[in-house]
Amino acid sequence: MSDVLLELEGLLPRIPQAVTHQKVSHQIDRLLEKFSDFGSTRTRLSALLDISVLIDFDDEHVVEMKAASQDAAAALLKTADEASILRAEEAYQEFKTAIGLAERFLRNHWKLVVSRDYAPFSTIGRLLKQFGDTSDIGNRMEALGARADQSINIAIIAELRDTIRTLGEERSKLEAEKAAMTKNSEVDDFLNKLASGDATLASVTPTVHQWLSDHGALEDLAVRPRENRGTYF
Repeated sequence: MSDVLLELEGLLPRIPQAVTHQKVSHQIDRLLEKFSDFGSTRTRLSALLDISVLIDFDDEHVVEMKAASQDAAAALLKTADEASILRAEEAYQEFKTAIGLAERFLRNHWKLVVSRDYAPFSTIGRLLKQFGDTSDIGNRMEALGARADQSINIAIIAELRDTIRTLGEERSKLEAEKAAMTKNSEVDDFLNKLASGDATLASVTPTVHQWLSDHGALEDLAVRPRENRGTYF
């Protein structure tokens, strides 16, 4: 899709020649003025499409943005007279409106992703950095979670796209490193529950107990009663 818009960007300077036989010079000037930000708009579209893939979000607003970009491209390619120029102006404005809506919903979904995937990751990091020999990976996990939280405030969408991509790559590496360190799904499950406040004594299987003991973490965790629901860490 971005290739179509790239071709369209190259077409813009040739529009006046394409309609010289029409007495619509002022409409042409107005059209070119409205399309003066086409390059930045195309860059914004490309970033939003990339983010949609990176965070697996393709709701109706993203679908409408894609359709509006195609409509704008088609309308501009058909520019030949006053009526078609007006249609191109309208289509481009509709395209920019669709971009604005899609960006709003993509940003909102990214906030949910940060809360769902990165906040617990940061919490596990804070836990691990207390266990002595896991402090290094714990520090890096916590730092990654903090960077994800800060990314919510990035204003430039292309910069946000690049940050999301980098965060995802680093999170995958740290997840693999953590899995290699724990070497057991029971330990991973326990750490996840501990981070979310859902760990109970039942979560401390013999494997988990041995791992905590091996890492000198038994004295770092406390047990206290949970109202009406038994005991938890």
